[in-house]
Order: sequence, then C-alpha cells, then structure tokens
Amino acid sequence: MDKALQKRYLYCLQTDIRNPTLDYLHVLVKRHLHTIPFENLSKFHYYVNHGKTGFRWLPSMDTYLNHVEQERLGGNCYILNLHFGRLLQSLGFQVEVVRATSGNAHLANKVTVEGRSYYVDVGYGAPLFEPLDLEEQPRFSRRGEEVEIVRLDTGRYVIDRRMNGQSFVTKCIEWTPVEIESFEPDITHSLRDEEDNPFMRRIVATLFKPDAAYSVINQKLIIKTDDGTEIHECARKQDWIVMMEKTFGFQAEMLNQALRFVADRGNRLFSEG
Repeated sequence: MDKALQKRYLYCLQTDIRNPTLDYLHVLVKRHLHTIPFENLSKFHYYVNHGKTGFRWLPSMDTYLNHVEQERLGGNCYILNLHFGRLLQSLGFQVEVVRATSGNAHLANKVTVEGRSYYVDVGYGAPLFEPLDLEEQPRFSRRGEEVEIVRLDTGRYVIDRRMNGQSFVTKCIEWTPVEIESFEPDITHSLRDEEDNPFMRRIVATLFKPDAAYSVINQKLIIKTDDGTEIHECARKQDWIVMMEKTFGFQAEMLNQALRFVADRGNRLFSEG
C-alpha cells in the first residue's frame, strides 16, 4: 500500500501512524468497528457495476476508500478484513489470512505482534473490539451479544455468537494461514444470485458506536446495548432512508439502488417508490 492510501485510511479511522505494538493494534481494531460498517449495500453495487465473480467483484483499495469517505460504506468480510489486513501490513504488522467455515466461507486475519498471534476480525458484524488470543478461549458478553471461542483441536476453533442464550451463527476458525487467492471461488459462491443466499436478498448493516450496536435487517433497526435491546420498524420508505442516513451516514442514491436490487429479486420492502 502506498503512503497516500495509508494516510487516507488512517484519516478515516481518525488515528495516526505509531509503532506496530499490541496497544496500537487495539486502537486500530476498535476505531475500525466504531467507524466503518459491515454492510451489503456495497456488495450489490459492486455486483452490478464491477463484476459478478471473485476478484473482479472485489474493489481496489482506492475504490473502497472512496466509498468509505464519500458514502460512509464499508463492506463484508472479504472487503473489510482484506483491506484492513493490508493497512496493518503497511504499518509494520505481520499479517496472514485465515479462513472460517460453515455457510459462506469467512475471511479474517491472523496478526502476530510482540511474539503472540491474535485473531483480528473487523468484518463479522460482531463486537470483536480487540485482537483475540484464541489460546485463551475468550468468552464475553457485550452489546446484547454473547461470544464464545472454544478450541476443537490443533489449529481449529469454534466461534459461537448468541443472543439471549440462543446461538444464531457459528463458524469454525481454521488457524492455519492460507493464500488470499484461495478465496476466489468462495467470493464467487457468496455472490450467487439465488434464493438460498440471503445476503443477496435482504439489506443488512451493522455499526458499533460507543454507546450501542446499531443493526439493520431490511426495515428493522435493532439497537443493542449492554442493558437491553430496542427494535424499531420503518413502515415508510422515506422514514427508512432518513433513519439509514442518520444512523450510518449512507446516501439516498445508494439506498435506493439497494432497494431496487432486492425488489428485483422479490423482496419489495416498501409499497411506495
């Protein structure tokens, strides 16, 4: 990554260049989750305008940062974790790509700093606010969600996410690094325009602000704090657009594109427009 792109990325995260320490890694992970959302509006946009397969779909760092800066967009795991990993490498961290399996394959980062390796994941829509030492088998509750990581065997861990004690997504982290090129078929698989692929049929977004986690699934806004959960549903398109602009900073044009995308696939969220 050249210095201009690095500077732009750090400006988006509202931080500066420091020595590649564990403390600095903590800062970068937390700032990323509080600043750049997990969302699939950009997934639809790149599918329509870039390509429908693998790395043809994946945006360049410049394109990604343009959308962060101008549209307040982020992306899914392939976009967020890949580009964040490249930023970390440019800052002097040792970064390797790892895979998590079950459903669509998940891309995350293994970052080695100060003699230990940490699981770093800013693309899961989960409250993973710090680098995680998998050997410690961390377990915590925050923002209305419980996260538990359990060792299966050498080099394999299960990450389980729960709400109210009920598991809603589980993946197996393969701790052996892989080449990014190995994700080409996985990205293509995640883009399949089929009914059994919900992330091509609904609008989702998550952003962790200091006070709460703000998540959208179609018309619903879910606000989760350590004290409880609120659910708000928008019945009118204009109310939804205002909510999305206020909560995430998304622009109306991109929101309308996403609404048309899912409507064309049988999921018309609003009767008007």
